[in-house]
Amino acid sequence: MEDNRKRPPLPELYIIPAGDYFGTTDDQVRILYAPLSGSMLLATGEDIRNAEKYISGEEIDDTSRDFFVPLTGNKTPEDFFGKVKTARDLQKMSVLPNHTCNFSCSYCYSAKGRANVVLEKEKLKTGLDFFIDPERTRHRSLTLSFIGGGEPLLSWNLVRWGIEYAYERAERQDFTLGITLITNGSIMNSEIIDVLKRYGVLPDVSFDILEDVQNSQRGHFSKVCDTIDVLCRNGLPPSVNATITPATVDRMEEMLAFMIDRFPKVTNIVLEPVVSPELFPATADMKDFYGRYLENFMKIRRDAEAGGRFVMCRIYKNIDSILDRGCPSKFALTPQGDVSICYCTSSPKEKHYAKRIYGTVGTAGVDIDDLKFAEIHGINVHSMPKCTDCFAKWHCGGGCMCPNDLYSEPYLDEICLFTRELVKRVLLDRMERQSMENDGKSLKELI
Repeated sequence: MEDNRKRPPLPELYIIPAGDYFGTTDDQVRILYAPLSGSMLLATGEDIRNAEKYISGEEIDDTSRDFFVPLTGNKTPEDFFGKVKTARDLQKMSVLPNHTCNFSCSYCYSAKGRANVVLEKEKLKTGLDFFIDPERTRHRSLTLSFIGGGEPLLSWNLVRWGIEYAYERAERQDFTLGITLITNGSIMNSEIIDVLKRYGVLPDVSFDILEDVQNSQRGHFSKVCDTIDVLCRNGLPPSVNATITPATVDRMEEMLAFMIDRFPKVTNIVLEPVVSPELFPATADMKDFYGRYLENFMKIRRDAEAGGRFVMCRIYKNIDSILDRGCPSKFALTPQGDVSICYCTSSPKEKHYAKRIYGTVGTAGVDIDDLKFAEIHGINVHSMPKCTDCFAKWHCGGGCMCPNDLYSEPYLDEICLFTRELVKRVLLDRMERQSMENDGKSLKELI
């Protein structure tokens, strides 16, 4: 009879070189990381060699096996993934009310999609009826976002109707519905405030924080500050979402200091690296940008936590999740009445629009192309050979669809390198904290 004790129960144990952190070679110190169990530890010498054998399925002694099995746990990736098989399983809906905008952001990914198109009210109603329907989905918790391609509040009457109708329909159908509104912060008044408060809508303001940066990249600094102020005064402190560009990557500490001083009630700040091929003439430019971003991001995260604030980016947030897609597939209703898998692709003027559309919404109903949905939904970590042996794959999920569409492969390789380095730095940071709490010594002192 075959002795299964000598074989690893799971392949989900990764060996991450960490010698650079300790000022030595990578063969001297490595991180053993089991993402499915959330376990990690530092290994040297014989432990590294035994881990390599364990991962490859070679025989190891019982003592070594007893060491690795608890580390990896007994879960498979499938234990963590959502059960989305068709569009009828989706729990997230995005509504893009229009393609018009009163800003001209220098790095806007959707600028090429601008048009004088506004979503028809009847199509919005049909889309909401499809999405908030107990016969469509067994899930009782749904999320609805009003978001841009343009500026949603330029179509306020439509947005207001959509919020009210969705909330009331969800209540009748016994759904829990979370609603968010993403805005550039240029439009706000008492009527909008009242609706947001009444229906528990969470506001998210896109804002590049520093006056000279906002005015050069987006404009309307004073107006956006006024909007954040009025939201805070009314008990609706927004999340603030800033796009970090090569021009601002070394000013992130300044951004945090400004937010703490100027908007003390705002506790959630997203600092996301820009997606814009035009800003990186060569891969070396992107590599330099991401290197500086990583150093500054990790520093201000610690500063923010000390002040009770949370600084995030997509990959950092995903480190506490197990994903097989970079972003959850969505029911994203475009202004034309088409259904996109991602709100970043929402206009026929955009290059990849036809590839990302899997349905249409008319006044008579919703037409879903199930084969097309399965094809697009299947673009994930399982379909990308480069992800196979990557220790960061379950936090990256194969990457976000927007940069995957816009960048060529050499640039995507730089994003992969950044992603792995960020995950590695976070793991080391967490082990440092644990070491100081348990032993009163840093990792470098212990190693």
